[in-house]
Amino acid sequence: MKDIPIYGITEFTEADLSKVLYVNNLKKHLATHQFVNHPHKHSTYITVFFTSGEGTHEIDFQTYPVQPGSLFLLTPGQVHCWNLSNDADGFVVFHTEEFYNNAFLTRKISDFPFFYLQTNYPVVYLSSVEQPLLTPIFEWIYEESQHERPFKSQKLISLIDVLYIELARVYTDNHPVSDYYSHNYVQIKKLEKLIEENFRTLKLPKEYADAMNMTTRHLTRICQQSLNQSTGKLILTRIIIEAKRMLVHSDTSVNAVADYLGYEDYSYFVRLFKKEVGETPKQFQLRLASERASERVSLF
Repeated sequence: MKDIPIYGITEFTEADLSKVLYVNNLKKHLATHQFVNHPHKHSTYITVFFTSGEGTHEIDFQTYPVQPGSLFLLTPGQVHCWNLSNDADGFVVFHTEEFYNNAFLTRKISDFPFFYLQTNYPVVYLSSVEQPLLTPIFEWIYEESQHERPFKSQKLISLIDVLYIELARVYTDNHPVSDYYSHNYVQIKKLEKLIEENFRTLKLPKEYADAMNMTTRHLTRICQQSLNQSTGKLILTRIIIEAKRMLVHSDTSVNAVADYLGYEDYSYFVRLFKKEVGETPKQFQLRLASERASERVSLF
């Protein structure tokens, strides 16, 4: 089975600071790393800021428009690709979890609202007021990354910390954090981690509630209050995303996908997929293959 490629820091030749940080001008990044134009994953946290250009950015089968002021925030493991105009430019910052977490004792990268939950919205469209405030920070990070100077690593981590603080303010203005953040969101984060580790074998809300030492009803209440969806829906969404990834980005058969995801009854998996997606796995696979073939010729 052909797997979706996963890129870390070492795949990018300009990687800085001993394989934990990569900073680049977006136009140069796109020109020198052609493989990023095809669907792929990263093992790092990613911030991509567009200062010019247009197009689309697909993240786990959701398509978002690209325009000047678009700012994308991706967590490790998300599959993404884009179709961009030739004048696309901006900045890109990749770093490992350890790069940020080892620098601070009182907070972690996942504490920021845009990286807190896997279900978080991955893009902010900066206003005409916000864009001039954030652009200089990206410019400063890029400029610092290009030279060897005393205290370079300390300055870069400090600048990236300032960037994330400013982004958190903008993000929460655009996506207000729930009143239940302090308690319920901690539980949701734990649930997401459990689902990520066990979605192939554990399918029932009760199994996750038991693992979290709470009742199924209480876990469902937390999910509804925080995410406006049930526990079962959260589990199923993760399963369907993985099924879509395998059907589109690999040469896996529908039977093999069902088996990999823990469904011994092939017909049940097909019915479940169709109910959730609106078409059978094979129909979805063929449609996406056709659409992607036509997209190879850029519209720009």
